[in-house]
Amino acid sequence: MRDQTISGSHHPRIERGYLATADGQLHVRTCGQHGPRPPLLMLHQVPNSGQIFEPLMPALAEDRLVIAVDTPGYGMSDPIADPQTIERYAEVIGAALREKITEPIDIVGYHTGAAIAAVLAAGDYMRVRRVALVAVPVLTATERKEFAALPPIPFDEAGDWAREEWRRSWQWRGPGQTRDDVLKSFAEKMRPTARYQGARAIVAFDMADALRALQQPLLIVRPKDDLWEATDRAIALRPDAPCIALPEFGHGLWSAATDQMVKILKEFFDTP
Repeated sequence: MRDQTISGSHHPRIERGYLATADGQLHVRTCGQHGPRPPLLMLHQVPNSGQIFEPLMPALAEDRLVIAVDTPGYGMSDPIADPQTIERYAEVIGAALREKITEPIDIVGYHTGAAIAAVLAAGDYMRVRRVALVAVPVLTATERKEFAALPPIPFDEAGDWAREEWRRSWQWRGPGQTRDDVLKSFAEKMRPTARYQGARAIVAFDMADALRALQQPLLIVRPKDDLWEATDRAIALRPDAPCIALPEFGHGLWSAATDQMVKILKEFFDTP
């Protein structure tokens, strides 16, 4: 079953549907159709879903197919079995899309999605032409240890855990991020297991090695969020890659800086 989200009258519509995998169903948003430019795959951060990309998908899809995947276990995608790793997320996504897309693709990866994008680009799941990474989790050993030691907010029947999640969501909202946008992200955090599995996966992943191994043309975008310093390390590791700093935006940049992000991505991906 598929439903549709109506965008502007002059833009393609966003459609929602599912792809079958060996681990269950993978929820995807698609917009546009196969055209003169390669399909564009968009990979979100956790705990969230492909919904973050909805503001800019129609504009990006004017001359290409755009696909926003819910990472397994997030949004409306079924979870995979433990242990959950970045490599397994990429394997499930790549296997599902390989059945539908045979031509080379471009990829945007954001936060956790940047790590998944790097694995997909280096693997045999599909042919990846260009890669844009936004907020790149190149963590130090100290950061890994600190993040691994952070326990999830303990559940309590009174609901104080939900209040604390909301407090953190509101505290980390970025400039220009609306209340409704924060609410959408907060709602994704309420899904079972969403609050900790992806964090464990990214702590165990070596983004620095993955970044060095990327062979495709690469763009790094650096918003001023909690990965501001980590993304600076990514820039140092890949001095060959163009970098665009966005110190005026943080979390929520996909809705707060929609036009700017569309322009940045189009200019990079429209290059032959």
